[in-house]
Amino acid sequence: MGFKSGPGVLAFRPTSMPRHPHELSVVGSGTRITGRISGSGALRIEGAVKGDVNVNGDTELAEGGSVEGNLHGESLEIAGSLLGDARASGAIAVLRSAKVRGELRGAEISIEAGARISVRLETEFDLDFATAQKRR
Repeated sequence: MGFKSGPGVLAFRPTSMPRHPHELSVVGSGTRITGRISGSGALRIEGAVKGDVNVNGDTELAEGGSVEGNLHGESLEIAGSLLGDARASGAIAVLRSAKVRGELRGAEISIEAGARISVRLETEFDLDFATAQKRR
């Protein structure tokens, strides 16, 4: 949507908004949402969401943000509070400021020291038994 103005006139006229595959949507710090969020593109949550979040893009739960529900995205970065399951087709990064209770399921999972978690982990990984044998 756009505005067209002239001398002493303000007229509203619709214009097409460009859509980009890496578009970012933000739930601001003063925003509280109750219900499901879904869509395409990246999402940053700084506020509070009570409900499931399912995004076809990268998702960031910022420090100070919270989700009470399941969080799904291509990749997830969690620095806020999550009470629910997190699932990503790519990586999940749990940062030191995070508080997470639920299940983490992703292609790759990293958890920084200091993060407060009570989770069940599900991921694919290889164990290097040769290194473990050398340490004995």
